[in-house]
Amino acid sequence: MRRIWHNHHIWLHTIILLKTCSFAYAQPVPVSVLSAGVTPQQNIPDHIDPRTHLSGNWGGIRNWLLAQGIDIRISDTNEFWSNPVGGAQASSNYIGSAAVEMVTDLHTLTGLPLGTFDISAMEIRGRPFSNTPLYVFNQTSNIEADDNGRLYELWYSQKFMGERLAFRIGKLDLGHDFMVSSVGLNFLNASFSWPIMPDNDLYDQGPVSPVATPAIRLRYTLSPHWNFLFAAADDNPVGGPFINAKDPWNQNRDPGGTRFSFRTGALFFGEVQYRRTLYGRQGTYKLGGYFDTGRFPDQSDLRKNHKTNWAVYAIADQTLQHFGRITELDAFIRGNWTADTDRNQIVYAADAGFTLKRPSCGWYAKQRLA
Repeated sequence: MRRIWHNHHIWLHTIILLKTCSFAYAQPVPVSVLSAGVTPQQNIPDHIDPRTHLSGNWGGIRNWLLAQGIDIRISDTNEFWSNPVGGAQASSNYIGSAAVEMVTDLHTLTGLPLGTFDISAMEIRGRPFSNTPLYVFNQTSNIEADDNGRLYELWYSQKFMGERLAFRIGKLDLGHDFMVSSVGLNFLNASFSWPIMPDNDLYDQGPVSPVATPAIRLRYTLSPHWNFLFAAADDNPVGGPFINAKDPWNQNRDPGGTRFSFRTGALFFGEVQYRRTLYGRQGTYKLGGYFDTGRFPDQSDLRKNHKTNWAVYAIADQTLQHFGRITELDAFIRGNWTADTDRNQIVYAADAGFTLKRPSCGWYAKQRLA
C-alpha cells in the first residue's frame, strides 16, 4: 500500500547467498528468474536435453517444435513464508506463481526475414502478505502479487544492422532491461530485482511483473563493451489512481492483464551499459534514469498534484575473486536518487549484496577426478 510519509528513506541490504553445486553431462543454460517467476526471453535452442527439463522432451514433440522455431516454456514457483515477529501480527503465508511462455522465431517458421514473437501468461495464487500484516514498502517475495490469472507479455522483436540494433514493441516488462542487477537477481526478496524506489514512486509499482505495459524498447550494441537502451511506455496501463486504499497495487482493476488506459502520461527509460574484464574478473556497470510525464500527488497535501517525475540510478555487478576453476565470489551495488522530494516518498535508496557460487564444487570435482 502506498502511504504518504514526510521523511526520506535509505534502504541498504547486504546478504550472502551460497549456491550449491550440481554436475550433469549437459549443463542447462542459466536463466535469471525475475518477479512473478517469468524468465527473460533467450535464444531458442536447437534441441532439448530431457535431463535438464522436468517434463522432458514430450515424446519428441518439443524438439519438433524447436525445429519449427517454437519454444514453449513452463515454470512453477511455490514459496512458504513465516513471519513470527514484526508487522501488525504474526503470520504464515503460501504464495505460488505458474508461468507459460511461447517464443516463436518467425524467420525459422516462415522462411521470411522476420523477427521473434513472444507471448506469456501467468497464474498467481496464495495470499499477499506484504501490505497486510507486514506493512512494508515493497513485496517480500519477488513472486508476490494479487491472486489472479493474467496475460503477461506480448511483443514482437526485430534486429537490424547486423543484429547491433534490436527493436521490440508490444506489452513489455521493462524490468527485464532497466534498473536490474544480474547478481541481485539471485535473491528472493523483490527489492533485489525491481528496486524499492520506483516500486513506490511510479504508478502501478512501475512497468514490471505482473503489470507489463505497452512500450517500445530499443537496444543498440556499439561494441562488445558498450550497450545503449531506450524505452517509451504507458506509465499507468491499468488506469487506476496513484493511491488506492482498497486495491493498493491496482492489479485487481485489470485481473486479466488486457486493459490499457493511455490517460495518465508517458514513461521514458534510458540506460548505458559498460562491460569490462580486468585481470580475469568480469564487471558490468550501468548508468540510467527514467522520466514520467504524468501527475503525482503531493506528499504533504493530497489535494495538490505535481507534473512529471524522474530519477537516476547506477549499478555495478563485479566478480571479486575466482577460487579454482568453478567457485566464484560476486558482488553488486545499486543506488537510486531523485530531487523531487515533494512527490516521492522514497527519494534515495541503495542495495548491495554478495554471492558465492558453488562453494564446494571445486573440492567435489577433485574427488570425482581422483
